[in-house]
Amino acid sequence: MFKRIFACALIAGVLAGLVAAVLQQAVTVPLVVAAEALEGGGAPAGHGDGHDQGGHDHGSHDHGTDGHGAAAPAGNGHGGHDHGDGWIPQDGVERIFYTSLMTVLIGLGYAFVLVALIAFSGRRMTARQGVLWGAAGFVATGLAPGLGLPPELPGMLAAEVQARQIWWLLTVVLTGLGLWLIFLSDRQVLMGVGIIALIVPHVIGAPHPHHGGGSGVPPELAAQFVTASLAMAAVFWCVLGAIAGNVWRRMDHAAQGEGN
Repeated sequence: MFKRIFACALIAGVLAGLVAAVLQQAVTVPLVVAAEALEGGGAPAGHGDGHDQGGHDHGSHDHGTDGHGAAAPAGNGHGGHDHGDGWIPQDGVERIFYTSLMTVLIGLGYAFVLVALIAFSGRRMTARQGVLWGAAGFVATGLAPGLGLPPELPGMLAAEVQARQIWWLLTVVLTGLGLWLIFLSDRQVLMGVGIIALIVPHVIGAPHPHHGGGSGVPPELAAQFVTASLAMAAVFWCVLGAIAGNVWRRMDHAAQGEGN
């Protein structure tokens, strides 16, 4: 079973991650570049104050999204800041390569979780059902956390990274649990527990900065980034689910053929 999960997740994660990487470069990177130029007073993008793919520190991916609250499977698409050891990828091909590589790796991580849950459920899969599983993944990792922590561009005010990471993880876990109980349980009591699980993170509330001050990012640019990031994440999860469901179904047929 582990080999089957590994193979399915590898195929789905790489393919969906590549789709996300292409969308990232085309959709969100230009917005991040524009925000960094504003943040640096017109300085070239990639030489800001450390805003990058995660918690303002390259590679940490903030609270598990795109580093600025986006619901994408990877960073905001703009690498090139300090990694902590003084090395940064150069603008152009090198930066695109490392950013895309990180996107694919994160896509693989999500794929392993999704395929493992599919296997644990014991349900027969198709590409269409896989899309539904992917939609649930988007709700759990993107839409629900985005209600409290919408995607953020460099230069926008944000709470402490650790607080955001904790709330994001809590929201993902409880939302995923809630969706599982609501849609995969046939007991009304468990469905009720699932609804409560969906609500709890938002009752607790997402962390927000205590200090005042305004953002240097125009509201129109911020709104465009939120929309683009969530849309990109939705596409990623649907593609991931469709591929995973289709590959899992083919593996089912192959296993049945060998059994006969």
